[in-house]
Amino acid sequence: MTPRARGLPVAAYLGALVALALAAAFVATLAVVIWLPPRPPDVMREDLVAGHFQVGYDRTVTTGRPPPETGLVWNIRNAPPRTEDSPPMAALQHRLAAALHLSGGQVRVAARHVAQHDVFVFRVRDVEGEAPPEHAPGEASPPESTVSRRVVVVRDGGADVTIEHASDEASEAEAAIPARLPHVAPPAPPPPPPPLPPLFAPAPEGVMLISGFEIGAQLPDGRWLTMRQGRNWAEISWIARAALIIAAALASLSLLAIAFARRLTRPIRNFSEAVQAVGVNPQSEPVTEEGPQELRGAARAVNAMQTRLRALIADRTKTLAAVAHDMRTPLMRLRLAAENAPPEQRERMAKEIGEVEALVASFIAFARDDPAEEARVRIDLTALLQSIADDHTQAGRGVEFDAGERIIVTGQSLGLKRLFSNLIENALKYGAAARITMSRSEGMILVDIDDDGPGVPAEQRETVFEPFVRLSEGGRGAGLGLPAARSIARAHGGDVVMLDRAQGGRVRVTLPA
Repeated sequence: MTPRARGLPVAAYLGALVALALAAAFVATLAVVIWLPPRPPDVMREDLVAGHFQVGYDRTVTTGRPPPETGLVWNIRNAPPRTEDSPPMAALQHRLAAALHLSGGQVRVAARHVAQHDVFVFRVRDVEGEAPPEHAPGEASPPESTVSRRVVVVRDGGADVTIEHASDEASEAEAAIPARLPHVAPPAPPPPPPPLPPLFAPAPEGVMLISGFEIGAQLPDGRWLTMRQGRNWAEISWIARAALIIAAALASLSLLAIAFARRLTRPIRNFSEAVQAVGVNPQSEPVTEEGPQELRGAARAVNAMQTRLRALIADRTKTLAAVAHDMRTPLMRLRLAAENAPPEQRERMAKEIGEVEALVASFIAFARDDPAEEARVRIDLTALLQSIADDHTQAGRGVEFDAGERIIVTGQSLGLKRLFSNLIENALKYGAAARITMSRSEGMILVDIDDDGPGVPAEQRETVFEPFVRLSEGGRGAGLGLPAARSIARAHGGDVVMLDRAQGGRVRVTLPA
């Protein structure tokens, strides 16, 4: 087997997965910091809130209806709103009452949070579509043509001479002016425009910042107009965008984690399938050494075990074949000697020699029940059982097969035939008849063989599958039929068990579908 590169331990893979998760979290945080502006505050300036309420109050008094706004919640009700006794709220209440020409008891002000600091900044101007003016407001635009008329007055000998020319000829006209004329200074340039105010600025000094506020004032009809802070849609939009970025990072991390897990579990799945194949067929391909370091070590151990198992099976087969070969030669001599024996001993000797030959044949058959000796092909199990039943029926034995649906399995043709032949012959030996039924259940194929014999006691249903165990001492055979049948069934991934039955015995064979 070609040596492969040494793999990393499982801890390294888990560490890489944790590092990947931390990297995804860092990327998500960095994206929120870079792509999103600071989270919009939920506070508002109390002077702007009071001015806005004053405008809404005047409009309500005029129209009789509260202003239809979405950022603030206006309402008209009979009961006054809650109020607070804190000094900042009391000051705001008095200022607002004075602005509305109401008494202090006709205005109610309350807020969940009140702050006075410059941590929060507010937008003080809008930059959308803003461009510095090219000329002062009200100033006429310069003409599109660059040619203009100029008038120069020159005093020459007491007479005034007027020179009118175009601006592109100004240099020539000015050059003709006598040098004795006094120099006239150009007009002063206009002052630069004032600088624009900043885009963001903190609240003015002494102005409170409030959130969760509710302001109320009594209307002329005795009802109360209230205004409270609504949802901060800018903050909700910010949270939604941040959640979208985090969700995208989590989705990417999930996809990477799934791909990482599939890459890590694929060698484990292959290892499980290869080990199962080795358990069924020791001559299968060795387990591929791949994946983490621990899994590679387990694969090497399984391959070493498979090599030792092959050697043990080969030694067993060679030993039984050698024993069978060595026993056949003396048996042949005994059979020749029995031919020359007296007639009264000849029959008894022939019977004993026949039993010994049957025992040797059982040894050889048990040794041949090696799953590595025959290739596995697709087999029509229904046709196989039907042919075995027909052979016994033609020989005058009571074997019935209830053929149902056609079932195809993968296995060894001779091995499966030997499996069912052993069980049917065992049923005929103790019950004089055999009935075969076949069905499917939970991905397995069930083949039941019933007989009319005495059955097998519950405490001996596992003992009978051990080699050289027979239920009755007078029975024929070496007690290898049932062990050979179970060995073949387990080599195919199934099993052979004894089940309860009201009358007679039942043997069930399970095979993978």
